[in-house]
Amino acid sequence: MNKRPTIILCVLGAVLALTTACGQARAGNAVPKGDDAAAYVGTKFEAAMNKLQDTIGDQRDVTSESGAYFRFDEQYIRSTISSARAGSPESRVSRHRSQKNPDDSIDWYTPGDGTVEYAYLGPVYKSLAPTPWVSMPKSEAGLTIPCAWSGIITACKMADAIAVSYNADKKIVKGAKSLPENRIELTAAVPFGKFIERRVEVLPPKITGAITDEMKKAPVLTTVSLNADGTLNQIVMDAKIEGGGHKIELRYDFRFTGKATAQDMPKLPDASQITVLPDKAAKDDFNRRFAELKGV
Repeated sequence: MNKRPTIILCVLGAVLALTTACGQARAGNAVPKGDDAAAYVGTKFEAAMNKLQDTIGDQRDVTSESGAYFRFDEQYIRSTISSARAGSPESRVSRHRSQKNPDDSIDWYTPGDGTVEYAYLGPVYKSLAPTPWVSMPKSEAGLTIPCAWSGIITACKMADAIAVSYNADKKIVKGAKSLPENRIELTAAVPFGKFIERRVEVLPPKITGAITDEMKKAPVLTTVSLNADGTLNQIVMDAKIEGGGHKIELRYDFRFTGKATAQDMPKLPDASQITVLPDKAAKDDFNRRFAELKGV
């Protein structure tokens, strides 16, 4: 993934600095909306976009949760990911659960030490290995590409959609207000087309082919909440869209939930309960078969 997620989050941090610079905002105070909001924060946005760090990826020793709900007519998906990252070297775990099918679950665990990572297979994926646990070589990239980690990928994709939308039309910014504890909340109207383009949800061709150009212009109400230090607290995207004889409903929510510790990491079972994938070829084959079962 490119660096746009970093861009938008650092950009949003500038809103916090701007609000402070304009006076001691009280909780609930609003800054301008619509065209005025775009002008109000525009200069700060542009400046912040040129000096970026991986804000999401740099938040360490944290737990997070993300939820995904997408409905197209009578077809829908609903899933959650809970994750934690802690320690140095860092261990991390992400637990994926379908709310539609409880048997559709898988955990991905990367210990800070050693050269292997693990998957714990739910019932839907039991055909992938003779044991519930699978070990495999660690990904070479590790966390050098932060948004490659499944624990924060939802936040990265949503931030990317915001960044691309803002670059295309700065008037997507609809308003900002201060919250308790010196937090700030920004609202924007992200075109549904950008939600699709940036793959916040990876949709099958049957659905994308039914989405009209007019539907792609429909706004996805997006709310971003920042902590007092400018780091991300939460991103929410929400929309109901109709067109071409179809109805779409979506809600995507990512939030940091607290401090992570070693106790958030799973305990590995006896070696007899772990299927070893010895090399990259075996890992690639496992991932291919997993994607087939997942329908990706």
